[in-house]
Amino acid sequence: MQNQQKIRVAVRVRPLLDYEKRQGHQNSRIDCNGQEVTIREERNKKSYKFDHVLPEYVSQEQVFKNCEIDQLVQSVIEGYHVTVFAYGQTGSGKTYTMEGQRDDEGITIKQEGIIPKTINSLFNKIKQNSLQRDFSVYCSYLQIYNEKIFDLLGEITKANYNIQPNGLKMRWNVREQFVVENLFVYQCKSAEEVIQLFKLGSKNRITASHKLNLQSSRSHTIFEIKIESTDLKNPDYFITSKLELVDLAGSERISITGTEGRQAKESIEINKSLMTLRQVIAILSDTNNKTIPPYRDSKLTCLLKQSIGGNCFCLMIACIAPLDSFYDENVSTLQYATKAAYITNIPVKNDDPKLKIINDLKQQIDNLKLELSKANQHIEFLSNIVQKKEMNQNMNNTHTKSNFDNLLLNQQKLLEEESSDDDAHKNQLSQFNERLIDSINMVRELLLSNKEMRDREEQINQKCEYMYREIQFLQKENFELRERLGDPDQQRESPQKRPSTIKKNTMMVEEPGFLPEQMTQFQRNFQKDFKDTPNKDYKDQQMLMTNRNVRAHSQRTQGRQLPLIFNYQQNFEEVQQDEMTNFGRRSLYQKQLK
Repeated sequence: MQNQQKIRVAVRVRPLLDYEKRQGHQNSRIDCNGQEVTIREERNKKSYKFDHVLPEYVSQEQVFKNCEIDQLVQSVIEGYHVTVFAYGQTGSGKTYTMEGQRDDEGITIKQEGIIPKTINSLFNKIKQNSLQRDFSVYCSYLQIYNEKIFDLLGEITKANYNIQPNGLKMRWNVREQFVVENLFVYQCKSAEEVIQLFKLGSKNRITASHKLNLQSSRSHTIFEIKIESTDLKNPDYFITSKLELVDLAGSERISITGTEGRQAKESIEINKSLMTLRQVIAILSDTNNKTIPPYRDSKLTCLLKQSIGGNCFCLMIACIAPLDSFYDENVSTLQYATKAAYITNIPVKNDDPKLKIINDLKQQIDNLKLELSKANQHIEFLSNIVQKKEMNQNMNNTHTKSNFDNLLLNQQKLLEEESSDDDAHKNQLSQFNERLIDSINMVRELLLSNKEMRDREEQINQKCEYMYREIQFLQKENFELRERLGDPDQQRESPQKRPSTIKKNTMMVEEPGFLPEQMTQFQRNFQKDFKDTPNKDYKDQQMLMTNRNVRAHSQRTQGRQLPLIFNYQQNFEEVQQDEMTNFGRRSLYQKQLK
């Protein structure tokens, strides 16, 4: 699993300017103690903890060392992306921290900031590693002004920004995320060339003055240094990395700055892009928030996508002003800096994709070589064991045989004995195989016969079950008919006696009966004749005749059913006899197998 790295956050309190000191301003609310910043109001006190806290008396050199930017430069040399950006209210010292103190023309003349010091440190690292790798350095410089991208190293200058209203286009790709098209990129051989290009771009940056800042930056700038390195021993080992140094424009309130016209529009666009940045920071800092960060809502957040919540090392320098009038702005800056400290990046080394495939294949080859060496060792171990056994056998043979004649005789005897033993063994095996085959055939025949007998038994049981239900139904119908007709034989029987049941699997019927269709038709005819007869004596006579007919029909039905039942009984007895025979055969086969 790749290592996760949280965004490191440093807070810097800028020193008071000369005119602020003359006006009597002082720092009476901000206290810095180690890694903790405390800001006081009249009754309330708020404390914040960060990775680095830089009071107002800290110099530019100490800022560079305390923020450990030299380690970030080393990460760039090793092939990782790195971003350093300054964030804060207008007039809080962001440009002073990143670039240094500038004159009226915008050129740094003293107190160099983080960007010049980082460039010098980068080329020092390149010089130290020049014996192992070959480095190429490229730089570019852009600004985002009124949500449009302009090249600070191109042909456009402050005077003709309005001639290019659309600015440069930005596109997206899988590897580098968002990239600016048609941006001038210069190859540099030394730190002096890079610093010279940086100063040239700073001249073209748009600035203005208002009540809070005499040289207020009206755009966000990104100074990018791209490094390509190749291993001298292995030219296929190619690494690309970049270092982004970002100076953001400060958020501002128009009611305080007093800007009007074009500057008011600039303030609105600056606040929009910074608001999108704050939304991205707020969403990424909350692990429970599943909302997608709105990177595409602003070009600034699009270009910083890899830096905030992406795959690079990131350092955020939150700048606050020491003036008491900046209390609300300082609290807001510290709150968002605290949220940014919870954002996690996953730095990834930017190896060449082809090199990655090559390394994977080399790793597979090494694994296969290791497995092959283990297999060869195992084969050698087995061959040594076989050789030792052969040597022991030869030694035993030389000690046991006295002369060559005895050796020949013993060999002939051994051959004869082995041949006789082999013949006897083969005969035993053949006999045993024949007996086994016969036994298997017998068992197979036995199983087939058992299956046939089971099928026959099941069919006979089904037929017996059907006859049992049919005869039982006929007995019930016969008994009900006799009760309705008043049979004298039925009257002499006990009234509690009911038709006897048929014992299952014996097929013994005690009383016959009628079929249901015949009985129903007979009842209908009898009822019709009985209703149509007016004379009572005639009805009695007719009743007697009907009883005789019923008895005759019952006897005929019994005569038809009993032969079938006797046949089923005989078949069932034959099945039982076959089962006894099969049982005897199975016991005989088992004795033979034993």
